[in-house]
Amino acid sequence: MRHLATFADIRTAKAVSDYLQNQQIDNEISSDEQGWCLFIADESQLDRAQQELEQFVNNPYDQKYLDASWIRSQSADIYTKVSKSNNSLFKQIWLETGIVTRIVSLTVLVIFALQIVGFHPWIYHYLGFPISLAAIDISQLHQLVTPAFMHGSLVHLLFNLFWWIWLGGKLEVEKGSGLLINLFLISALGAHLCQYSMVSGSFLGLSGVVYGLLGYAWVAGKLNKLKLQIPNGIFIMMLLWLVVGFAEVLAIPMANWAHLGGMIAGMVWARFEKPTRSN
Repeated sequence: MRHLATFADIRTAKAVSDYLQNQQIDNEISSDEQGWCLFIADESQLDRAQQELEQFVNNPYDQKYLDASWIRSQSADIYTKVSKSNNSLFKQIWLETGIVTRIVSLTVLVIFALQIVGFHPWIYHYLGFPISLAAIDISQLHQLVTPAFMHGSLVHLLFNLFWWIWLGGKLEVEKGSGLLINLFLISALGAHLCQYSMVSGSFLGLSGVVYGLLGYAWVAGKLNKLKLQIPNGIFIMMLLWLVVGFAEVLAIPMANWAHLGGMIAGMVWARFEKPTRSN
């Protein structure tokens, strides 16, 4: 093992590590008091690794690094050997999220647990979308957004939580909790009102908000309002999933208009958002 570099945060170390792995340069990450250390397994590949590192330093937001991180995150090697008090990579990501990301995640988990143990009728009554907007009472206004906290299955829950923690956490760290709260509300409203207008008020899940985060991050990144860059491959994949939903080729219920409405809401927010000092 030969030391290549030490990074201040795990995300940068992972970006370099993922790209090197895709270039067939085996490496490992470990931590010490200085930060996150990247080691090259084969000494004969050290020079090549140093050249790749120099390219990364000169242009860390190059599309090839973003794509490499996505590919590696989907592979069986996602849990690259990272040792810091025996914490898993997921735990490190969780620790690097903000308070809003965590509160929403825990709320979703608690509500799902209550649904499982028999409180589903009560929860749906108080958190489900109003039956009629024409007769909505002021005490029901929260129900315009609360369907996002409910889920119909464990797979549905886990899929949405993965995206929420990964993408919502990154947005909150970079742009602040206020932005994430506003984005959650506007995406949920856009998603739910769109689904209600086009189909019905019978829907639930965080998917509309997730598409809102995705739409916001993609547009904001393209407009240089956001350091976080969503790889085009990820965005296209999610668009294809949206198309699959509308085509109804899968025998599963999907709130497709909610997905579309949430994504459009996020995109519009990013387009007209005023630049902040953090940008």
